[in-house]
Amino acid sequence: MNQDEITAARPRAIDLMLVLPFVWQLGFAFWANDVPWRPLGLPFMMAWQMAGIVFTTIVLAVRYRLDPRNRSGDDEGGETA
Repeated sequence: MNQDEITAARPRAIDLMLVLPFVWQLGFAFWANDVPWRPLGLPFMMAWQMAGIVFTTIVLAVRYRLDPRNRSGDDEGGETA
C-alpha cells in the first residue's frame, strides 16, 4: 500500500458526521417513544422516524459537499472522457 491508499482508507473528521443519524434513531428512540404529542394525528414515534429520514438526507448531502474528492472543478454536470 502506498501513502495515498493509506490516507484514503483512514476515516476523516467529516466521516464522523455519518454517526449522527444513528444517534438520532438509537440514542433518542426511548425518549421519542414516551412523548404523548400526536402531530397531524400521527403517533410521535412515527413523526420522529419521518423527521429522521429528512435529517439523514441532510447529513448525507452536507457530507457529500464537504468531501474534497467531490470537488473536481467540473460543475457543468457533463461527463468527462
